[in-house]
Amino acid sequence: MPSKNFAFAATTVYGFEDLAALEVEQLLGVKAEISIGKLFFKAPLSAIYKLNIEARLLHKVILLLWRGEVSSLEEIYKAARRVDYALFIASEQSFAVRADRFGTHPFTSMDIAAAVGQAVIDSYRSSTGVRLKVNLNNPDVEILCQLRDRDFFLGINTTGESLHKRNYRVYDHPAALSSTIATALIKLSGWSERHLLMDPMCGGGTVLIEAALLARRTPPGKFRKSYAYFKLAFTSLEEHQAFFKNALKKIQQREVPLLGIDKNAEYLRGARANASSAEVSDTIDLIVADSTRLDSFLKVQPEVVVVNPPYGRRYYSPRILRKLYPLFARALSRACRGSTLVAITAAPNIFRSALKTSGIEVLEERMVIHGDLTTKVFKCAI
Repeated sequence: MPSKNFAFAATTVYGFEDLAALEVEQLLGVKAEISIGKLFFKAPLSAIYKLNIEARLLHKVILLLWRGEVSSLEEIYKAARRVDYALFIASEQSFAVRADRFGTHPFTSMDIAAAVGQAVIDSYRSSTGVRLKVNLNNPDVEILCQLRDRDFFLGINTTGESLHKRNYRVYDHPAALSSTIATALIKLSGWSERHLLMDPMCGGGTVLIEAALLARRTPPGKFRKSYAYFKLAFTSLEEHQAFFKNALKKIQQREVPLLGIDKNAEYLRGARANASSAEVSDTIDLIVADSTRLDSFLKVQPEVVVVNPPYGRRYYSPRILRKLYPLFARALSRACRGSTLVAITAAPNIFRSALKTSGIEVLEERMVIHGDLTTKVFKCAI
């Protein structure tokens, strides 16, 4: 394939698109256009390797084949039909189409997938005389398409399973935080790697582990066994290995000041197992203690506190949170005065009230989608 810039889309966390765009700029040296839950940018084909191996805030990297406005299934078919898929799919390969739809339309996402699938078959047969095979369960090439109101794009999934699945987690906390969100919270905090970062409700340890990996320049792809681009006809395993080895060379085995607290000993055992799997257990301190009594045992002042406290919708009732959050906020106010706090919760009103009564200043709020939950992220000055 000729050396030139290609169009890409990348999916990311709804609410942290700006941080993801900055990461793409830092990794590739290109500007990214921000959209809802995704980015668009142009880069060399090698971006496939670079982003999939090193990006911490992206979910999927998509080689963009078409983007524009459509108003009907017929227009979706025509748009998809214009693409020359012979440039990207070998005649012996199979494919599948996955579609997402947001907005009000007189058709479903399955209808979109069917229209695009037929367009792929018709386009390929027209240019090569070959009818491509469809394999919905284990395709060689996965074509992703998304329609949001009238905005439509389709492209090739170069990632496979979402990059937020780092593959170091051996213990699943019942309310585990996504690794991409954990990293975004850390970056939002402005944490300096020389100063202490504390997670006082650390659960399975995701925030601390992601902080350690970030500080040590360990690429998230270190723990990844495969990518969708391993099967693509226009990529190379040799190039993958070159980018992978180069990323590993950047690792710095530095000591990173990280402290995790949780009153549940089982959770901390899980956090230790996860940290060990991620090869960062040597730089994370974990203690069993009650975060609502920080001032009674905390011996050091953290520069940054990043926390994912219990949410009302899943495991704790609002009545319990109305007691827990104020106790926790007061403990922070007493023990961590002068620190920066970044927290994510699906009970924002209760949390905001607790911050106010404890004299903690809210500097920024942003809405973030975490799984099926709409949450609020707070950045505060304690």
